[in-house]
Amino acid sequence: MFGNYLCYRVIKILNKKTQMETLSELINVVNRKRLSKIDVLDKTFLKSKSTNLYYKLYDAIERKQVMTDEEAGVLIYGTGRDDPRYRMLKSRLKEKVLKTVMLLQTNDSFYHEEGRLYYECISHAQIIEVLIFLTGTTKLIYEMIKENYSIALNGQFYDIVKNYSYYLLSYYSLIGDKRSFLKEQKNYKEYIQLAQKKQDAKFLYFKSSIEFEHDAPITDSLLKEVKINLKQLQYLRNELRNIEIDFYYFFLALEFYEKNNELDKVMLICNEAEKLMLSNPTTYTNTRKIVILLFKLNTLLTTKQFLYGINLINDESSTILENNYNWFRLKEIEFKLHLQNKKTDDAFKVYKQVHLNKSFKRQGERIIEKWKIYYAYFVFMDSYLNNGDYKFSLSKFLNEVPINSKDKSGYNFAIRVIEMLFMFGRKEYNIVFQKMESLRIYRTRYLNDNAYKRNHLFLSTLLKAEKTGFKGREMEKADWTEIRELRKQNNHIIADWEIMPYEELWDIIVDLAKK
Repeated sequence: MFGNYLCYRVIKILNKKTQMETLSELINVVNRKRLSKIDVLDKTFLKSKSTNLYYKLYDAIERKQVMTDEEAGVLIYGTGRDDPRYRMLKSRLKEKVLKTVMLLQTNDSFYHEEGRLYYECISHAQIIEVLIFLTGTTKLIYEMIKENYSIALNGQFYDIVKNYSYYLLSYYSLIGDKRSFLKEQKNYKEYIQLAQKKQDAKFLYFKSSIEFEHDAPITDSLLKEVKINLKQLQYLRNELRNIEIDFYYFFLALEFYEKNNELDKVMLICNEAEKLMLSNPTTYTNTRKIVILLFKLNTLLTTKQFLYGINLINDESSTILENNYNWFRLKEIEFKLHLQNKKTDDAFKVYKQVHLNKSFKRQGERIIEKWKIYYAYFVFMDSYLNNGDYKFSLSKFLNEVPINSKDKSGYNFAIRVIEMLFMFGRKEYNIVFQKMESLRIYRTRYLNDNAYKRNHLFLSTLLKAEKTGFKGREMEKADWTEIRELRKQNNHIIADWEIMPYEELWDIIVDLAKK
């Protein structure tokens, strides 16, 4: 009882403090003893001599002179990654960098208002959290919360606002201000609900998008489940009226409609997102712009609007950094746009651009292998279009793509197709016939899901053609259901590994068989 009364009296006294006294309290927290132990990176660090080992490691990493722990250990100590001195140096440098993150200038670190505001609010919130542990819930905390409360609320950063509201409740309780407590209590309950709904909306996105990134096939049941999640996300989006949630909805809708082959809706979502960024510049981020661009380009590729796609890339590609993962994704689509448009010279230029990129070798093995597969398709198409000799080492190629070869229904199929195409081009029908039985088993075992429907249809045409003895005239007259299905635009999902449309490859095989 007496303790509560004493605490109440202390808070009453704090309420009477001037701004100078509040500043004095802050300086007491950040006293000289604590200042002497602050261990961060600042501008004086950047002027350090090369003999400073922290600077030497920092500078080497920044200049990309070292890419691995082994290289860094050799550079600093002449030993390697296991040297305990190197491990200690790296650990301490990492700690310095992490502490410095909270001191960054927002104007230099963020290129959009939304990110800048959130950084400022979350940094401010973290300072308050630390001060609460150091000083308790005093007038100092109250004043700091009031300074930033409206900014966080206007930004709809409910994860921060609910904590602010909670600390205000704690403060009002200590000083016995029941009226303010009851008023803030309503806000606190509302912010908890809003924060939960915002988190639920993000969860719905993560829960659904991981299904598209997973190796499992895209089935009807999966699409049905994602559609339900998308509907729930749309409901929360309408209720929250929050730009961040808008883009979570856009991204999931784009994934769903693309996988569900509703390409008209993909373009509608792209246009809606671009319109929002245009009308409200604070919503613009480079990442959002690039993601929308990639979905739009994929749709243009699928619908064979090659020139439109190339022109769009020429207009927008300058916004993507060349060491960025999305730059490589953009180049994949650009390569396919040129190749499917029979512009092999332009496709090869894109291929060379990728290989000359300094960060290409640092990409994952799966991506590096993918470009070897693209090159194989380029060689084949260039030979076909320009009466070449189909000179290409299949044995070397197959040894260079071990990871994608194990992907039994994705790029593995692209590998099997290009192998067959070179055999048709070289008139090696004896080898083609030998492979047909294994392909028949492959079709039954791996190509029964919706995502692989076009793979199944294309392979089925080849198996039927086998029965004709691959006679060009009979294949040309064939009016099989599989061929008609392949020629229907937007009838089935066209996956990334369909580097050339299967209906066009069928026409090429027929043409080669006739010669």
